[in-house]
Amino acid sequence: MAKVERAGGTRRVVVLLLGAVLLQLACGDALKSLRGDGTTKGAPPAPHFKPGFNLFTPEQDIEVGRESAQQIAQQVPLLNDGAVVSYVRGLGAKLAAKAPGYKFPYQFNVVATREINAFALPGGFVFVNAGTIAAAKDEGELAGVMAHEISHVALRHGTNQASKAYLAQRGLGALSQIFGGRETDLGQMVGSIGGLGANMLFLRFGRTAERQADLEGARIMADAGYDPRDMANFFQTLEQQSRERVPEFLSDHPDPGNRIAAINEELPSLNVSKSPLHDTPQFDQVKARLVGGQAGALRASEAPARKGPSDPNNMPDSARPAPPANEWREFRTRDGSFAFQYPANWDGLSAANDESNLIFAPKGAYGELNGSVVVTHGIFIGATAPGASDLGEATATFVQQQIDANPDFRLARKPEQINFNGRAGFVTVVAGPSPITGTIEVDAIYTTATADGRLFYLIAIAPEDEYKTYQPAFNHIIGSLQLAR
Repeated sequence: MAKVERAGGTRRVVVLLLGAVLLQLACGDALKSLRGDGTTKGAPPAPHFKPGFNLFTPEQDIEVGRESAQQIAQQVPLLNDGAVVSYVRGLGAKLAAKAPGYKFPYQFNVVATREINAFALPGGFVFVNAGTIAAAKDEGELAGVMAHEISHVALRHGTNQASKAYLAQRGLGALSQIFGGRETDLGQMVGSIGGLGANMLFLRFGRTAERQADLEGARIMADAGYDPRDMANFFQTLEQQSRERVPEFLSDHPDPGNRIAAINEELPSLNVSKSPLHDTPQFDQVKARLVGGQAGALRASEAPARKGPSDPNNMPDSARPAPPANEWREFRTRDGSFAFQYPANWDGLSAANDESNLIFAPKGAYGELNGSVVVTHGIFIGATAPGASDLGEATATFVQQQIDANPDFRLARKPEQINFNGRAGFVTVVAGPSPITGTIEVDAIYTTATADGRLFYLIAIAPEDEYKTYQPAFNHIIGSLQLAR
């Protein structure tokens, strides 16, 4: 997380009251989830869901999706390996040809990050992380991820959410204006729900949308010649990994409940080939380019660009800061409330000489952005008034403040009780794309209570691909910490 001002920021929570009645009035039976032609004779028909209530036209889906995709392309590192990108686009086109509904101009890009995730914007703009390709065991599993995202587009889940957000803000009276032709301007609708920068409206779906994308994606896979069980296999792999840390994909795609069982239950209704496609030499070659060591596509020249803050010594923007020194300095607050050791090659910073909100970071890892001090490697440390009397509740409140201030971040590991140098404490992990380095940043948030009842916090910050390098220094800092009793 980049900002010194850690607390604050609000998340717009959209709730559409009287949703079922409103949507039924607005568009009749357009929200009904239908399976096939609705008949009950013979084998059950393949799952098929109609798009829900929507104030946007499909053409507006494309317009707003294109603008959002352009913004995202400026915020995330796109892979420039032609062989990998060409393969993903070919696979995407094969699957998109089986997508139901409006024929959107699907476009596929690869994000150069090891995080396992994929996402789709309205109008057919699909992004697949390189880490997802590397994590897939075969082409069938990758096809499952992509079919799931294509389904979000086909079922227009993004603009469905935006439509509900718009009505939640404008009230029921907006319906008569819209359907009376007096208010159909795209810019006005998007602007009223936070502008095109509010991409999270298009990317965070509820469990109903996730279930629909799973089952519609399974149908797309079967029609394209793949085995839908490979989608279930990929989810199973992610669930096994989540014992240590929740993958970004599962954080962004909540389990609608028994998702693997639900996919398997749909198999009899799908047109699954007797000899479905599981793997191809092309997939194996592409995966080898991503995970093949020196021959891999994510070589230094093609690794995610590291933009770096403008630091006091004017170091090159692409330079990584020096790793933590194995020599230590001691810092002690003037009031003696806490003390600790930190690497000798780190600088200490404070906002207006305020010892309740301190930063310690190496040169090249801090600077200014839009008038605020930003940090890419190092620690935030201090004490603040608790948001609740209970340590667990105060920790949850503090962590949520960090996420609210950095909306692209996600909870990667829920608060876990720890022995914090002889005190009861918690450690929580959040992660997300850093606007500074262009890579995934991991923040480990340690909390405990001070003797005077404040909430003490230490936030250890580093890019995901460098965290192991910084972990020993973080451990030393925590081990050296002395809190007044």
